[in-house]
Formats: sequence, C-alpha cells, structure tokens
Amino acid sequence: MLLKESIKLECNVPAKMRDGTVLYADVWRPDTGGRYPAILTRLPYIPCDDSSALITSSGYMNFQRFARAGYAVVIQDCRGTGVSEGEPYFFRQEFEDGYDTVEWLANQPWCDGNVGMYGLSYFALTQWAAAATQPPHLKTICPFGTQSAFRAFPFSERGDAFRLMHETFFLRMAANKLMREKLTTKKWKSLYERITYYSDNMDEQFNFLPIKDSPVSKITEELGFAPLTSDLLKNIENDNYWKQFGSPFPFEKVVVPCYHMCGWYDLVSGPGVFESYQEMKARGGSDLARKNQRLLVGPWVHEVELVSTVGEVNFGKASSGESIDVTGMHIRWFDYWLKGIDNGVMDEPPVRIFIMGKNIWRDENEWPLARTKYTKYYFHSNGQANSRLGNGVLSAGLPDEEQPDIYLYDPRNPVPTNPPGQEWMFDQQDLEKRTDILVYTSAPLETDIEVTGPIQIKLWAASSAVDTDFTGKLVDVWPNSKAYNLVDGIIRARYRLSVSEPKLIEPGRIYEYSINLGNTSNVFKAGHKIRVEISSSNFPRYDRNLNTGHPIGQDAEINVAEQAVYHDVKYPSYIVLPVIPG
Repeated sequence: MLLKESIKLECNVPAKMRDGTVLYADVWRPDTGGRYPAILTRLPYIPCDDSSALITSSGYMNFQRFARAGYAVVIQDCRGTGVSEGEPYFFRQEFEDGYDTVEWLANQPWCDGNVGMYGLSYFALTQWAAAATQPPHLKTICPFGTQSAFRAFPFSERGDAFRLMHETFFLRMAANKLMREKLTTKKWKSLYERITYYSDNMDEQFNFLPIKDSPVSKITEELGFAPLTSDLLKNIENDNYWKQFGSPFPFEKVVVPCYHMCGWYDLVSGPGVFESYQEMKARGGSDLARKNQRLLVGPWVHEVELVSTVGEVNFGKASSGESIDVTGMHIRWFDYWLKGIDNGVMDEPPVRIFIMGKNIWRDENEWPLARTKYTKYYFHSNGQANSRLGNGVLSAGLPDEEQPDIYLYDPRNPVPTNPPGQEWMFDQQDLEKRTDILVYTSAPLETDIEVTGPIQIKLWAASSAVDTDFTGKLVDVWPNSKAYNLVDGIIRARYRLSVSEPKLIEPGRIYEYSINLGNTSNVFKAGHKIRVEISSSNFPRYDRNLNTGHPIGQDAEINVAEQAVYHDVKYPSYIVLPVIPG
C-alpha cells in the first residue's frame, strides 16, 4: 500500500567505516517519524547530489516509489567517489564497506533493522560483496546485470580475454576522481583536456599497443585510480591477486535469498547472472538461501531503461518497462523478506524468462530447463565448386571426410564488434562478407525450433601461431536474409585448459576448444535459418590476440596467423543447442 505522506530527503548523511573513513549517502524515506525497512544501493559513478537524479530516470530503480511503499532508500557513494572520503580501490573495498554500511544503516533511528539491497551493474557487485561478509541485518539482495566476481568484469567470463570496452569505465572513473581532486587550475585543465580527448577518440585508445601503456592506463595511474589496467593485465594468471576481489566468488558464504535479474543482450554480465543463480541454488551458505533464489530475464541490454527495441529488433510492448513492472516485483519481494508480508510471491515459479521470437513471458521451475534436449549441429562444407571456404552448412548429420576451412587472422585488421561498442541485435550480413569469418548455415527450418539455455561450440582447430583466439557467434537468419546476432563467445588458446596455468599451442597441431557463448531464449521460426560464425577476433569488445605467445597486453609485436577449422569424421566441429520440445 502506497503512503500518502510526503517524502523526506536527507543529503550527505555520514556513515563511519571501521577504519574511520566516512562515506556519505542520500536518504529518501517517508516523512512520518516512524521506523522502516531500508533498501540500500552503493554506487561509484557520480557525486551524491546527482545520484538521485540518475536513479529517478532509470527503468526500475524508482526510489520515490519505494519510499511511498514504506521504505527508507539509501543511496551511498562508495569509498573515494562522489563526496565520500578515502581512496578507491574498486571492488576490493566493497566487502568491508558493505558490511559496515549495512550494520550502520540497521542502527539508524528511522530504520527497523531490516535491510535489503538492489541495483544494476557495479551497484550489484557491491551487493555480492556485502552479502559475502554476512552482515546480520542484511535480509536479501536483488542484483541486476552483474557477475558476482570482479574478475569477469575486466575480462571475459572465463577470465582470459580483456574487455577493452571497459576502458571507458576506467576513463569515467578517472574523470570522477579528477573532479574530486583539489588541483591547480593549470594541472586540472591539462588533465581535463586529456580525458576529454580520450573520451572523444576511443577508437584510438582501443588500438593503442601495448595495452598496458595506453593513454587511458597512464592517466588513471596519474590520478591514483586503482585497480590499474596494467595491474589487471600483469596479474591475469595470478589467482592470489584475484582472491582480494572475491574470485572465485564464495557463494557458500552468502546466506540470504537473492533475486537475480538480467537481459539476454547483457553480454557483459548476463552469463555471470545465470552462474550466480545456479551456484546459489547448489552452494548457497544456508538452507534459506538455497531454497529462495529467483531469476528474471528479459530481452534487455546492460542499461537501466527497460525498452522494447534492442538494436534493430522490437520485441513488443510486453518486454518494456511500461508493461513489466520490475519496480513492483522488487517491492513485492522486499515486502515479503523485509516486512514479513505473506503476499504469495514465494508461491510463484522461481524462473521467469522472455522467449524471443514468440515475444512472450513464460514461467519455469528451474534453469537450465529440465526438459531440454541438447542437440548437436555439425559444421560441413557446402559441396559447391568454387565457393568461398567457410561458406558452409550446419546440420544435425555427422560430417564425412571434408577439407578444413582456412582463413588468415591479422590483428591489424580484426573483426569489428557489430555494432561498434554495443551488444544489441544487429544485422551481421555485411560483416559476414569478410574472408576471416567462417559461416555455417542450416537449411530453412520447416517448423519452429525453440532454443533456450546455455550455448556451447566444440571446435577442432589448428593455427600457425603459438597462441591465438577463436570466437563463435549464434545467428538467427530471417527470410529477408537479415542475420541477427543472439550470443557470442571467445577462447584464448593459451588458456584453453586453465587461466592460472597457461600452455601455448604447437603450430599446426589440431586442438579441441570449448567456446561458451552464454545463454539465450529464442524461437527460430519456420523459414528462418540457424547460423554459426567462427573467427578469431571481436574487437574492441575484446583485445586482439597478437599471435606472438607473449604475455597479453605487454608488447606491440604482431603476427598474422593461418587458422584451420576442421569438420570431418575424426574432428567433427559442432554447436550444442538447448532445444526445447514443442
């Protein structure tokens, strides 16, 4: 029930951490003088007096609605950001600060001692960090669009390829820190001009080699921003370094119920959300936690606005924030866990997903779906004379004796992320004309095929290099020839067995690679085709493998690699699709 009373706002409310550092927050709560459950979000992005405007404009973080529903909403600047004191060392600091903030919050005169957390992206990372420390008054978390461990933030889900796109995050953090520093006018102007130039010319930054010495890395170093790009790259294989960031994440320490949310096109963090849901079901630190996990997945990207159009495709009004009330879902969840209201929310199925293609919502009892039929679709030559190698066929039949498809991967001309810098649904046809992309396409489907679940490619391949990358992409080809991307993935050869124990490959030797593409739910309609793309780069989503075998990001030497993808009786490359029986 919404309160009719006015909302009270307190800005820059101080909270002292265990080391004496003071963090500041805005607090929005009913102006009645009573005590209420608190909902906390912790963010590093902008000064506290602007953070409220950010969350007001978002698709689901509607703090005014939460306050009118009888909650105190607390929006805190993380250490060393906004107006909070201290020096930031991102994510590492969030464990103790998260614990201390929750317990400080529970003891405020306007709080009844029950605390929940919510938020997107880094706001969600701070939830996992706090939950892992088990603050007694934290009752639940609602992470939206994030992996639980920091390692998968700057690197791919496997922890091998560097997400170059995250240099924009590092640059943004450097800009925020610059705004906080009391610098001389001359120095401030110089740094500001450099940051502005880098932001306006990110292509130039992405192409800079070696990555560890990029202008973005250097300016973040000048401003004392941590962790530095150079630190991350230098320690990619050092498990002890990543332990300070909670990697691998200790799910067994999280004892509270979790409401996981993400989008099918959140290719940065989406895979980690599914992993977190499954891990908490299996390894959560209490029976309460293991039995009370929820998952919501829509056709969204890594943004707070829940819109129905993702790139070039509109999924209908049912998918937008106008129709699906995510704020209301949060309120029902918090009403149950923070207020003890038996509103039936826990009687509902634990998984709710949007089925693309049909463009409908559907409830499920588990993830992945128990009725899944994991089906192999093999790569084949097309059998046509004079056709381009790699313009092949995808089918359920095993391959015969077929010649491998060969292409050259030149890091100086990598396959571009399409569209540049985005993870949305866009036509891939022009990209597929490149000679360094192999394409395998099914015949037009006679009936609808629903693919819902995790996607994996088993690839048999050889390279002339001692280290290289292989990428994979699943595509839905429409009758009008539009080829829309669904999911993609990457594997770095040296880390094919283990990231912490790299092993270079022998040139010319055939190896088996497992490329995880993430999760999707899509109905390939009758008349559509299923397509797989294979290549060796996806730039600048990921850094270029320079094919030298040298440590990643440390030098600028470049080698061209000849790649061979095999699909024959002995080496049958294929994609595994999670087909849902009709």
